[in-house]
Amino acid sequence: MMPSRQDWLIIGALALAALLLGAITGAWTAMLLLAVLVWVVLQHRELSTFVAWARRPLTRPRNRLETWQRLSDHLYRRLRESRGRTARALERLRTLKVITDALPDAAVIVDRVGAIEDFNRAAGAFLRLKHSDRGANLAALVRHPEFVSLVRGQHTEDLVEFASPFDDDRRLEARRIPIDSRRALVLVRDVTQLNRLLTMRQDFVANVSHELRTPLTVVVGYLETMSSEALDAATLRELLGKLESPTRRMRALVDDLLLLSRLESSPQPDPESLTPVDVCAVIRGCIGEARVLSGGKHRFECECDRTQQLLGVENELYSAILNMLTNAVRYSPDGGDVTITWAARGAGARLAVRDQGIGIAPEHLQRITERFYRVDLARSRVRGGTGLGLAIVKHVLKRHGSALQVESELGRGSTFFCDFPAHAVRRTSPTPQEAP
Repeated sequence: MMPSRQDWLIIGALALAALLLGAITGAWTAMLLLAVLVWVVLQHRELSTFVAWARRPLTRPRNRLETWQRLSDHLYRRLRESRGRTARALERLRTLKVITDALPDAAVIVDRVGAIEDFNRAAGAFLRLKHSDRGANLAALVRHPEFVSLVRGQHTEDLVEFASPFDDDRRLEARRIPIDSRRALVLVRDVTQLNRLLTMRQDFVANVSHELRTPLTVVVGYLETMSSEALDAATLRELLGKLESPTRRMRALVDDLLLLSRLESSPQPDPESLTPVDVCAVIRGCIGEARVLSGGKHRFECECDRTQQLLGVENELYSAILNMLTNAVRYSPDGGDVTITWAARGAGARLAVRDQGIGIAPEHLQRITERFYRVDLARSRVRGGTGLGLAIVKHVLKRHGSALQVESELGRGSTFFCDFPAHAVRRTSPTPQEAP
């Protein structure tokens, strides 16, 4: 600690005072010792002030001598800078903790032997880790051979998929990412839904291929017959007539696939683009097409409240209602009744289609809106179904704020219905011709 200009001035003043007093009293030695004592007292006072400040260094130093003040000010600035860096580091750590806790995947930091250093919130859900598990070995807490091998860095790959030890229905995927020579990050995510979607996609491709193979085989067979034999005009016309059914089936399948793809990929309709739809007029058009499919073998009844209109996309609603009706026709015996109703229900409205068909067993109810899922495969194919009708209905209703519901009893028939919210329904006054 180099003396300051102030220190030299004080030393000079004390020395001058000692000389003057020594000259007056003749006690030179005593006066010099007194000057030294005064200097020691001043330094001791500054030291005591510095020590008192050092116990609470967050307050400003109170030293009076420049040398001590400069020293304490320097330390005070360094402490403030250090605290600032520490506060910023802690804030970054808190932000990082919030981010990692928000991740849907589990993240666990382990050392070279697998001991847990830290983990995020998702790790508690996926791997059942608790705060007290810090320091414990991750491989001992989550017992699965491949996962244990991964945590220890002994797996041939840094990625494994395994069944959750805590939930047999859940599949987990774990990845090990080295951080440095002493630590690694273990990421775990739930791939149950992803695997289910991949399986559904594979099943979808297989079903489409199967659905197209049968009519294509028929078409190819007839074409080979027509090209390999010398046939008269009457036989050719007969064969061409037989080509109509499989080609119509393929066209219906392609049309339904395109419609379903458009419904799934299109954004929700803009509320401002929705227009009031005359549901009764749509129902009349759909019944006309359903009569053609029925071939006069079913009776159709319509109970329609003409004062209820629905805000929606008319062509989508037409497709949904037609598919509900044709589904009722395909699964109803000849001579059965098919009833469709459109009426107010509370502040909203309900659309319902009731048939007297074969009914649906409870185990099928959760799957009937899946693509190509059929309760009765033979009956649907004979009637020309593509297996996509109820899937189309499901997506149309979802785009209109509703959902398909089913009540069914084996051997007695089914009722497919959907409720529309009040904000989607517009009530109008009946015209003079419609008034009772």
